[in-house]
Amino acid sequence: MVAKVLPITPISDLRIKARELIATARKEPVVITQRGRPQVVMLAYESYNEMVARLESLEDARDALIIDRALATAGEFYSIEEALADYEAATGVEVSLEDLRRERG
Repeated sequence: MVAKVLPITPISDLRIKARELIATARKEPVVITQRGRPQVVMLAYESYNEMVARLESLEDARDALIIDRALATAGEFYSIEEALADYEAATGVEVSLEDLRRERG
């Protein structure tokens, strides 16, 4: 896959070319630089929402795979504490029993 080169604009152009940059960002992300270094990426709100939804779907799929693997290899009782520790080791996300209780309401 060939990486696409994104439009790059210095931060000083934001005021002068705001409308033009917004129009471009609706079509493709725009990299905003400060002192010649990339600082932020401007993109359409819809594109941002799509990216977040895609990321959440990927995280859900990862979690389901972790659970499926655990179930496939489980030979005996596995405590919730061990499951949470394994989840943290696999994902880097710490979840406590209190967090789970809060989510269930």
